[in-house]
Order: sequence, then structure tokens, then C-alpha cells
Amino acid sequence: MDVMRRPALDNLDTMARGTRGAYRKEDRVALPPELQRELIDKAASRYGNCQELAKHLEIPKSSVHYYRIGRLTIPQSLLEKMLDTANDDDLRERVTNRGIAKDRTWANEYAISVYREMCRDKVRLPTKEELESDDELRRKAAAIVSYVMAEGSVWLMKKEWGELAANITFGSHETDLYDHFRSLCNAVFSCDIGPPQMPGNGAKAIRGFIYSRFVAEWLVANGVPIGDKASAAYHLPSWVMQSRDHLTWCASLQPWFDGEGHVSRKLGNILVGQSRHSDLDVYVLPHKLVSRGASRYMTSAELRSVDVFGIRANDYLSVMSRSEVFDDVLTLIQRLGVDARIRLASAHLKDDGFWSANWIITVPRRYASSVLTMDLMRQNMKVARLRAFTI
Repeated sequence: MDVMRRPALDNLDTMARGTRGAYRKEDRVALPPELQRELIDKAASRYGNCQELAKHLEIPKSSVHYYRIGRLTIPQSLLEKMLDTANDDDLRERVTNRGIAKDRTWANEYAISVYREMCRDKVRLPTKEELESDDELRRKAAAIVSYVMAEGSVWLMKKEWGELAANITFGSHETDLYDHFRSLCNAVFSCDIGPPQMPGNGAKAIRGFIYSRFVAEWLVANGVPIGDKASAAYHLPSWVMQSRDHLTWCASLQPWFDGEGHVSRKLGNILVGQSRHSDLDVYVLPHKLVSRGASRYMTSAELRSVDVFGIRANDYLSVMSRSEVFDDVLTLIQRLGVDARIRLASAHLKDDGFWSANWIITVPRRYASSVLTMDLMRQNMKVARLRAFTI
């Protein structure tokens, strides 16, 4: 068969402008997959291969590939060109009889859905069945969820499309934790968040971003709230709480110990903290406590001495501003045989005029060796300080 060759230097103006290829804005024609493949093959045979056909049609070769496998419908103008190139009357008749015209609105929506599917295929999203059956996958996924709950957030990146993203923030000295989280994302989602980034506000911190909406939606489906976590009630995933695997519990707890915990310099106790917003504002509590110097804190003793709405302030906060996820963390710690305790340590006055409740889980010093053995704390500086109390 004679092979047609396209002149190399014609239509330079069109080539310079480029094209939207598979996503050009015009009406399209939907064909049965086998018929569409036959059309592409016959048209491509006139030029030698699909790549040469793409050059002749002035579209990306990837577009021809998508047409050939039936992933995309063909724009009307390109269909006519390919039928002319194939020069097959029987093929033209079958295309005319079986083709279904699709208007531009449908074509745009379909192109968006295809693009979304392509992005979805680039990441791995573990199912609940996989998490329940694969111990290693479950442990790594549990650590990721806890990392984002403790040190990150999920936020609305593009409001008009409802597109979510996630981020993680560590202290500038916690590069070991960042590397750990990055390796977990690679292992679980096949998603590399890249090297740490410095925030633009000059804070001594490092940040990482997950710009995959599918990973962010997976995190939300597994308990991470959208937006401000301190004002939301949320829990650890059920596949963590219902698991009988001790290493899954340890993997889920480690980000809380490293991200929200510290080792007391004097006593050697491990203190893990978490804040929860309340509906108590500056006008509800006595003015003499609110206006005492520059301090914005009320101790637990002060909270016990103040009444709000007819009950003690500490009792009110314990019921209305309890940290549900911290209750789950405490449950896992106690399952590991550690006699930890949770308490309302203080209240803090925020810039918006409302108080937040500060909760503390205390792990006594006598469990320091157990914490290290179970790998509940892995940040280098914290491990070194904790190890000093085991000597």
C-alpha cells in the first residue's frame, strides 16, 4: 500500500498556535469501540502509523491513542477528516448509521470526567477490605491518618469545583518526621509529596502538600475533618479502633506522641496535648479572670471556681468541649497496658473572643521504656530526652 507523507513545513502557523486536541470545543460523535478502532486503524494505515496520523490531523498523538482505545469520543471535524483519509465507503456508511451526535456541553463534561479518571488512576486508594486484610498496609495508613489529624489538615482548594487538598506541618527541626510521612504516602498512595517547603510567614516550620483531591477525599472518608479540626468532632477510623493488631495501635499513636506530645524536663512524664473550641466567650467568664495582665489562660483550679450557666466551668467544658479523638487515643494507649490519664488542663482565650479547652493525656515516667520499645515516639530529640529518664 502506498504511504502518504505529510510535508514537513506546511501549516507552521497552526503548529505554533497549538491545539486542544482531544478536548477541543465542538460537537462530537460517539461510536461503538470496535468501529472507532477500525476507523483509526484504517486512517493511520494511510500514513504509516498513528503518530503520523496525529501529525496530519495536527493533534497530539495521545489524542489519537485515546480515540483508538475508545476512551474519548471524536470531534465532528476530525471524524470527517479521518473518513476522507480512510477512503472506505462501507466504513463511512457504518459510521453514519451507528454514530450518535453529542453536543458541546456533553463533550466538555465527558472530557472533565475522563481527566478526573486519569488523575484517579495515578494514585492508590486502599479500600476498607484491603485495610482489614493487609496488616502492613493498615499500619502505614493508620499512621498517615493520625499524622494529618495531629499535624495537618484537609482544606477546600478550589471552592467552585469542590476540590480538596491536604497539608502537613512540622517544626523546622522535625525533618525526620517529614521524611517518615513522605515515605508513608509513597507506600500507601503511590504519591510523592516532594521535599519540605518553608512557609511564607517566616515561621520556623516545614510543610508538605498533597494536591490529589482523591487522597484528600480518602482522608475525609476516614475521619479527617475539612477545615478547622479544633471546632469539629471526629474519631480515629473504625478499622483502627476495631483492629486487634497491637502494631496498628502503635502506628496510629506514634504521630500523636511525636506531633502533639513532649517530655517533661523535670518529671520525665510524656504529655500529649489537644485543643477543642468552646462556645464560652469573654463575656461569660468573670472579668477579673479575663483581664489579669497579659495572660490568656485559666488553670483547671480557676475553672473549678467559676460557674457558667449554673454549673462549674470545668464541668461544662468537660461535657461540651471534650476532644472525641483524644478519647480514642487514650483508649488505644490503655489497650497497650499503659496507665495513662486524661484531664482538662486549662482554657485559652483566642483572638476571636472565645475560649478553647486544652486537654492533656499524661503517660507516667515509669512507662518510658515501654514507649520506646513500642516505637510510640520516634522524633530524634524527643527520643533522646525520654531515653535519659530510663538510665
